[in-house]
Amino acid sequence: MRTHQTDPAAGPAHGAEPSTVDTAIGPSMPWLTARRAITFVIAWLAAFTVGSLAISNPFASEKAAGATPDYWHVMYLHALLIGMVGLIALVVLEMFEGYCSRHVRIGIVLGVVAATVLTAVGGIWDTRVPGAEVAMWTQIAGFFALDEILVFLIIGFAEAWRSGAQAARSLPFVTALLASVSMLVAAVMGHLAGWILEYGDRPAILGHYAHLIGVPFATFRDNLIGSHSHEMAVASMALVLAAAVYRFGYREATGLSRALSRTGMALTAVGVVTMTAVYVAMAATSWVVPTLFQSANGSNGVAGDDVVTGVLAMGGGLLALWPIVVRAATSAHARFGRLFPLATAWAWTGVVLGVVIAGFWIELHETFFGAGSASAKGAANDAVFTWLHQDVGLFVLPALVAVLLAADRLAAHGYHGVIGWSAIGAVTMLLLGGGVWVFVNPALHGAGYVLSTVGMALLGICIVTTIVSGLLGDGKLRLLFPHGTHRPHRPAHAIHG
Repeated sequence: MRTHQTDPAAGPAHGAEPSTVDTAIGPSMPWLTARRAITFVIAWLAAFTVGSLAISNPFASEKAAGATPDYWHVMYLHALLIGMVGLIALVVLEMFEGYCSRHVRIGIVLGVVAATVLTAVGGIWDTRVPGAEVAMWTQIAGFFALDEILVFLIIGFAEAWRSGAQAARSLPFVTALLASVSMLVAAVMGHLAGWILEYGDRPAILGHYAHLIGVPFATFRDNLIGSHSHEMAVASMALVLAAAVYRFGYREATGLSRALSRTGMALTAVGVVTMTAVYVAMAATSWVVPTLFQSANGSNGVAGDDVVTGVLAMGGGLLALWPIVVRAATSAHARFGRLFPLATAWAWTGVVLGVVIAGFWIELHETFFGAGSASAKGAANDAVFTWLHQDVGLFVLPALVAVLLAADRLAAHGYHGVIGWSAIGAVTMLLLGGGVWVFVNPALHGAGYVLSTVGMALLGICIVTTIVSGLLGDGKLRLLFPHGTHRPHRPAHAIHG
């Protein structure tokens, strides 16, 4: 039975240490609690990340923009990415509160555990295609578990919508639902691409379809892979962004801060819908996304899909987060600590600076960076940026947001300083190191590497402290509500829209 609290969203009384609340996801599994599930996923991902150093230091799924991706590196990274999505799904459960059924919560938690373990175990040995069938099918089982997570997320959001609660019809809810649908679409494209990698144009209808849309079969395969990876990465970012905005003050915001945050969430929602349409069109037809702001006879220019994802989805997130964070920092009675919202907004700023602004700059100066050409003057700089913006900007920093959301529920107040400041320091050093590495000195183990390594070490401190706080069980976790829990009351004026 759940320990009684008044309003879970209202938090503890001012100045009081929150009580420990941790519940099993179901009566038949008393050992599987919300705290244990989240702590397990974070610890598993941390260990798996350390293991990546044995594969490539620094880890790189692609050595350069023009290089053929290393299949093993890509599949190993899949294990990390799917674990990250699982962690995001667990923190998103807070948004559901009492709005969805116990079966949805159980389905998500069990799916997260299965997806995290199976994709990781398979990813260690899925080194080639074809030829590593046992490892490949182990990972595929994990991929199907991811599908199950996404289906249950969509069902949960639908149940919440049907409840008629205003909070369930707010922009963070809508954005999270759209992101979940987009991720499921991306997953289906990934399944098809994986089938083609293993079995080629069998059944023959696949080859006939490629001929029908007017592209070589290899191009059809590559378009599926590209659309799948881009859409999945950005949609998962939008999902964790929506959870962060919802958690860190959207419902309490008023006036200008609320108007700005709503605008940012709307931009992100529009970006998710537009991005999904663009990537499906790029995968299923011969349409090629236009390049904007071209110069140097077309050598320089920003890809149209990058504008959609960068300006709308990621840039909208910046506008959605910072107004409510500033409000939290200036509010004497904020119901949540001020440090975690600040660290979250700074991490998202790192995403925009490292992926969007740096990426646009490079695309507008490809005559120097080379767009993957090994003979370009800035080829080494471009090679560093290729995997740095993917593995740090599109994975590490969004994962940090998910960790901060979990820490906000797992960690007692005494841990907040270490977790929050190490997160802020990690983002700062990764931005500084990445900037030096890409734009000043692209030496593989030069100054940029050293500074970025310091950032990763600080990130490790943040994650380890979060794990310790979860193992000790002295936080205020209320992510999963047991069967029969009544939906918390929310003032109507505080949650509309």
